[in-house]
Parts: sequence; structure tokens; C-alpha cells
Amino acid sequence: MRLVSIKPGEEKLAFLLFSYFFLITTPHTLIKVHRTTHLLVRVGVGALPLAYLSAAVVTGLVVLYYARIQFKISIQFLIIANLVFFALSGLVLQLVLETRYGRDSLYLPYVYWVWASVLIVVLMTHFWMTVNEIFNPREAKRLIGFISSGGILGGILGGLLAGVLTRANLGILLLPLACGLMIACVFVVRAVFRDRQRPPAMAKPVLSKKGQTEAPKVGFKDSFNAVRHSPYLTLIAAVVAIGIIVSTLIEFQFFSAADVHYKNRIKDMQAFFGFFFAGLTIFAFFLNAFFTGNFIKKMGVKLTVLLTPVVLLLCSVVVLIAPFALLPAIFIKGSDESLDFSLKQTVREILYIPVASGLKFKAKPFIDMFISRVAKVVAALILLVFALLLNKEVKYLTPVFDTGLAKQLSWIVIVFLIPWAVLSLKIGKEYVTTINRSIKMKWDRVDQSVREQLDVDSAKEIFDAMESRNRSAVLYAMHVFDLLQRDKLSPEIKNLISEKAGEVRVSSLSDLFNAEGAAGFPEKAEDIRQEDLVTDIRETMSLDAYQKLMEGHAGNVMAESQKSEVEKMELAKAIGLMSPDAPLTDRLEALIDDHSPDVSCYALKSAARLKKVSYIPAIIRKLSHPSTREDAISALHKYGQSAMPALEENLSDRRLDLNLRKAVVETLARLGTQKAAFALAEELDQGGGELDPEIIDALDRIRTEKGDVALPTRVAKRKVFSLVHKYCRAFLDFQELGHGESTEAARHRLKRDLETLLPDIFKLLGLVYPQEEIRKAYQNIETGTRNSIAYAIELLDNTLKKDMRDIIIPLVEDLSSSERQRIFQKILKNS
Repeated sequence: MRLVSIKPGEEKLAFLLFSYFFLITTPHTLIKVHRTTHLLVRVGVGALPLAYLSAAVVTGLVVLYYARIQFKISIQFLIIANLVFFALSGLVLQLVLETRYGRDSLYLPYVYWVWASVLIVVLMTHFWMTVNEIFNPREAKRLIGFISSGGILGGILGGLLAGVLTRANLGILLLPLACGLMIACVFVVRAVFRDRQRPPAMAKPVLSKKGQTEAPKVGFKDSFNAVRHSPYLTLIAAVVAIGIIVSTLIEFQFFSAADVHYKNRIKDMQAFFGFFFAGLTIFAFFLNAFFTGNFIKKMGVKLTVLLTPVVLLLCSVVVLIAPFALLPAIFIKGSDESLDFSLKQTVREILYIPVASGLKFKAKPFIDMFISRVAKVVAALILLVFALLLNKEVKYLTPVFDTGLAKQLSWIVIVFLIPWAVLSLKIGKEYVTTINRSIKMKWDRVDQSVREQLDVDSAKEIFDAMESRNRSAVLYAMHVFDLLQRDKLSPEIKNLISEKAGEVRVSSLSDLFNAEGAAGFPEKAEDIRQEDLVTDIRETMSLDAYQKLMEGHAGNVMAESQKSEVEKMELAKAIGLMSPDAPLTDRLEALIDDHSPDVSCYALKSAARLKKVSYIPAIIRKLSHPSTREDAISALHKYGQSAMPALEENLSDRRLDLNLRKAVVETLARLGTQKAAFALAEELDQGGGELDPEIIDALDRIRTEKGDVALPTRVAKRKVFSLVHKYCRAFLDFQELGHGESTEAARHRLKRDLETLLPDIFKLLGLVYPQEEIRKAYQNIETGTRNSIAYAIELLDNTLKKDMRDIIIPLVEDLSSSERQRIFQKILKNS
């Protein structure tokens, strides 16, 4: 069912909700036509402000009562009870209207108006509470257009019935017919609650002081506080209130024009209202079917909420410019009502969906029933004050309005439309924020978590010190000295590394020192006095005799190929403790290139201390070897910016070993500088693609750790489009391959490509859009529940710009295989 976007398994529930809305909007329209004509003909258009006030007061009392009982009984029972009550009371009201008292009374039209106003508010509020409780945001966007069409068709039928029956002198049947439809709706409501996919949302029970379970205490104050303490709900309440004030003023302009045009011709007026509302809802039906869903999908909720105030602002300007008559009034009323039936109501209900169920059950009835009535009061007071200030004529407790006054109301409408537009912009942003809060981050980057919880470099130094005891006393002593001079030898670490770890071995270097009378190194950390040891060693290393002695020893070690690894390791470590301008440091490059990984690692660590640029080529060569790669990366990281020219050159040289270039990417990621980010981005943009996964991950890491580094978003966008096209091609190729041994390898490769491309796409999106939101959305799409996946996609839908949204959402949306193939083919065709 592509036209209405109903997925398999949703047909029955969608049709029931369609019918539910149809069976409350049809009587709604019948009653609205009948009660409006009744009031205008019996009392006059000046009665409208008092009618608005009366309806608001009574509805406020209904809200107070509703707030007390809503958590004590199920919403299903509440809806059915109200339908039965209004149906029966409507029949009683019809009987009274047909009596002599009903025909002569000036007060009964007010009673009828108030009764109808409460009916409309209660039935509509219950319906939309049911809808936004059943569906998540993604389901709502797909199905709410179809469901709303049921209400629109109900409005069409109700208007046509009102017009036709009035023309046939059967207007007396309007109210009984409406009551009969409400009784029929009872059976549909029962079916809806039987077929809904999850149980009705109720507030969680709380324990009383006696330990017994009881319903939570919820009343007017609780509902008011729920709205007041939530910025998001406060914005919704403000937009709803302003919208109702504006609609009431526009409605008054329309009724004033109709009253003047038809005078007291009750039959003609009632037929006009019937056919007008029918024609209006026909227009709204096509607007809803062909515009609402697509507009929300393409523009997102953030921009859609702005459409209604902008359109009404233009219409108000037209009313001010044109002569005031029925036609301009029809124009502005038609615009307001059609948008209300289609776009405005749909968007407003979508705005409620991310609100938690318990909070929603407190706030939504309060806003839809109480705040809306307060807004009606404000509109009525505006009408009264406006009329009294400009006209001052009162008849039968109602002000007298002329067409000039009705036209000037457009200035007040414009005054309210401006803050409405401003608040619409704010609520669009707050909607995305609320969606964002509705889903949680599932995990952090592993490397980030490790760094936050562990000082890797210090831990490695301590481990090397402990391990050196098994090699030689000289290595051990130099490690201890290294920790001492950098103030990293705490008492706990001292005890740790001084534990017996094996027999301490001697070497030619320690023999050399002992033969020359040099101070011996202690074997245990307990023997170490920090100040004495650091002073003694520094003094010894600064002596010319020491330098000559070490130069001769180094010559012997490097000349004799049979010398042990330990002696070369000792030499490499000793060079690292020297000054960078010491003559012996020239020998370190040869030790870096040594065939022994252990020797190379010691030499690399010493090179990281000395930071001589001449070592960099040798260090980079060691990136190719797994056993020395980590120490080489660490050394280059410590070089910082001075290593950048060599790193950039090796990154772009496709003749080099791929593993070496991948290690260069890792080095640049650890540097995390602006220059490193641009070097990675340039290779991502201009390279052959063999390093894409590593570069994308590196840029994602830089974005995570260095938020202040500016990243090249244009490159990221281009790469997103490129990877999406690869994903689409891989998916289509996978679908075309049949099952069998001959295609198994190809299927496995394509499946692996699909699994790796998607995270890379989202990492790139995190370079262009807020990273936390993108990461959170991806994690919930991958591992979340049905609802969290829907919220995650909704977050993407309102975060990404249109060009990105059109190609990203189909990758993660729950679509059938054929639908996905069709969209992917379209993406490739448009590329």
C-alpha cells in the first residue's frame, strides 16, 4: 500500500483509527453547522464573545474534573462513557429545542453552544491522545495523513448532509443523526483498543505509606506544574493558545460576514455553512493527501510548524486591503480551517509524541482542554473590549459589531501571528532536542574510554621498568632514574617494581662502570635515595670521562655483531638520557634500524626524548613492522608538528607499504592538530580509497577528542555521497545474486561491504553535523528497541539537511526489499 504508506500488519489498526476519526468529525461538523446558525439567527453575531466565554468557563470545570479521574479509570472507558453521554444528552437537547420554550429562549442557544464546544474538545482530545500513544514519531509521520483523512472525509460528509438536509427542510434531523453516529463510534473504539499493539498507557502505581499500591495523585496543579516545568510543553501551550486566539478572531470575522450577507435567513445560512464546511474539508482532504505528508517529510517538523502563521499573515493582509465582504472572509477562514484540518493538527500531534507517556497524560488534556479554553476567553475579551472601545453600543448584553470593526480585527490577528511565527521556530528546535533526549548513547569509542581510565604511557613505563630487572641491573637502574627525574616514582610504584622479579643479570656496561670505580646501581628500590641517585647520575653523565668511556663502549657494541641484545638496549636507553647535542646521539639511528625489535623499541623511545629531526625517516620505516609500530607511532606523536612534513609525504606516497601508511594515519589521529586533520582530509578526497576506513575513523577520533579542530565538511559531504552510492550498488548487487556455492563468496563480500560502509557513513556525518546526535542515532539504529530506532531516525530526519536526508534515511528506514531497491536505483540515477 505505497500510496498511504501502510505496512503489512498495520492495516486493521489504521483503518479502525480512520473510522474512529470519521465517526467523530461527521457529528462534529453537523453540530457545528447547527449550533452556529442557531446562535447567529436567534441572538446575533454579537453573542459570540459571551458564547466563547461561557464555553471556556464550563470547559475549564470539565478539565478540573477530568484531571482528577484520568488516572483512576482507563482511557477506553473514559472515551466510551463520553460518547454515550453526549449522544444521550444531545437527544434530550434536540427535544428541548423543538419545544415552545426552546424556540423563544434567548439563553438556550448559549447552552447549545457550550454543550457543543465541550463535546468537540473532549472527543478530539481523546482521539489524539489515543493516536499519539499508539504510534512513535516515524509511524505517525507515515500513518497520520491517512488517519487524518478519515476526519476530513467525516467533515465533508457532515457538511454535505447539513446542506442537503437543510435544503430538503430536514434540518431537524441534524442533531439526532450526529448522536446516532456517536453511538456507532462506541463499537469502533472498542475494536481499536482490542487491536492496539501495546496496552493503554497508565501512570505507574505508587506505594502508599502503608505499603499498599494506589494510583498517583494527579490534579489540576500537577498538570499545570508538568507544563510549567517543561520548556518544550510550555512552548506547545503557547503556540496552541496563540493559534486558538487567532482562529477565534478569524472565525468571528467569517461569522460576521455571513451574518451580514444572509441576515435572518436561517435556511440559507445553515445550508451555506454546511456546503462551505464540506467544500472546505474537500480542499483540506486534497491538501492532506498530496501536500501534508510530503511537506513534513521534505521540510521536517522544524519548518512545517512555521507554515500556518506565515500563510495566515498573508491572508490577513489581503483582508485588510480588500473590501470586507463574504468572499475575503471565506478566503481567510478557508485557509485557517483547511490548515487546521490537515497540517496544523497533524504537526501538533507529532510534537506531543516524544513526550514521556506519564507527562503527556498530565499535560496534553491540560493544554488541549484548559489552555485552549483560556485562549478562547482571551479572544472573547479581546472582541468585547475591541467592540466597546470602538463602538460602545450594547444590545441585550451583547456588543453590536459592524463590518468595519470586523475588518479592523485583522490588525490584532497580525499582532498575534508575529509571536506565533517566532515561537514556531523555537518549538521546532526544541522538538529535535526532545527527540535527542529520548534516546541514550549506547557506548563510547573504546580508545577514548581507555585513555580516560588509564594513563597508557605511564603504565607502559612501569611495566618496562619491572621487565628490565630480568635483563640487567643497568637497564633497571636507568629505568628507575628515568621515573625519578620525571617524578613518577611514587611509593606504591617503588614497592611494585622492587619486588623480586627474577635474578638480576649483569652486563658488560655494568662491568665497565665497576672496573672504572663508578658508582654501582642499587638492586632494590628500598636502597634508593631519590635526591642522591639523581644527583650522582647526572654528575656522572656530564663528565667528559663518561662521554669518552661511553663513546668507546658504543663503538665496541656497534662493531661487534655478536654483542647481545641487552647491551644494545642498554646503549639505546643510555643515549636517551643524554643531551640531544651529545656526540653519542648520532649512533641512535643505527639502533633504531637494528634487526632486533627490542633494541629498536628502546631506540625509538630514546628518539622520542631527544626529538632530533634526523631520526624521523628511520622512525617512519619502523611503522611497517608490527613489533615496533606502536613505539614508532608514540615517538612520532611526541615529535608533534616537526614530524608533519615527513608524515604528509609518506601518507600520499602510494608506492609505500600499505601498513606503513595506515600507521601514518594513526599517528596523525593522535596528533589531532588542524594540520593533521587537513592532511587526512586531503588524502580522503584525493587518495585511491585504500585508506578510507582508517582516515574516516581518524577524523572521527579527532572530532571526538579535539572539538575545537575545524574539519573540512565539504570533503566529508562528498565522501558521504560517494559511500552512499557504493552502499546502494552493493545492496543492489547483493539482491541480484542468487543463492548457491558459486555466489557464496561474492555474497559474503558484499554483505561485509554493507556492514562496514554504514558506520563509515555515520562517522562522516558526525564531521558535518553535531557528532553526539549522529553517534547516538547510529547506535540506537544498530542496537535499539523498536521505539528507540524510530526516535533515532526521527532525530536524523530533523538534523540532516534535505540533500543528506534524502539519501541517508532510506539506508536505515524500515522498508521492504522492493521499496529499498526502487529508492536505491533512484539515488544512483540522480548521482
